[in-house]
Amino acid sequence: MGVGATTWLTATLAGGGLAGFALASSILSRGADPARLALTGAWLGIPAFAAVMLAATAQSVGLFACGVLVIGFAAGMFGHGTLTVTMNRAPKEQTGLALSAWGAVQATAAGVAVALGGLLRDVVSAMATQGWFGAALSAPATGYAFVYAVEIALLAVTIFAMSGLVGDTRRL
Repeated sequence: MGVGATTWLTATLAGGGLAGFALASSILSRGADPARLALTGAWLGIPAFAAVMLAATAQSVGLFACGVLVIGFAAGMFGHGTLTVTMNRAPKEQTGLALSAWGAVQATAAGVAVALGGLLRDVVSAMATQGWFGAALSAPATGYAFVYAVEIALLAVTIFAMSGLVGDTRRL
């Protein structure tokens, strides 16, 4: 894909994120459980990443774009849900600190994810093109598929870890 197409994909991801955030805001304003909303975002991320993985095999730009859109949407829902859980559970006199901590965790996680994802993609792609995984997986896309598979596994861990927060409205 050229520069214009990848820029369009970035805009698609961001647009999905804005839509997910807006929907989450609407849902939460009606009193929904923010932890359940965040979990919904994590659940939506799993088929979205799977669609992106499948798009390479199917050679479908449309499926790829749809997966990217849903990844953004799911991230928007997850982000709003986790922020709201954080703010709701913080002691009233420490909501600023809670907001700062949430932002620091998000920024750190995003930075580590980009660096680690890029490194893993490069290493696995190099191994794939050298034939380490056999002829069927000798394409550079194997590195991307590996990173997205790791993302799916991490989403599953997130779902498990966050499940205990659903319906828990206690303040710390």
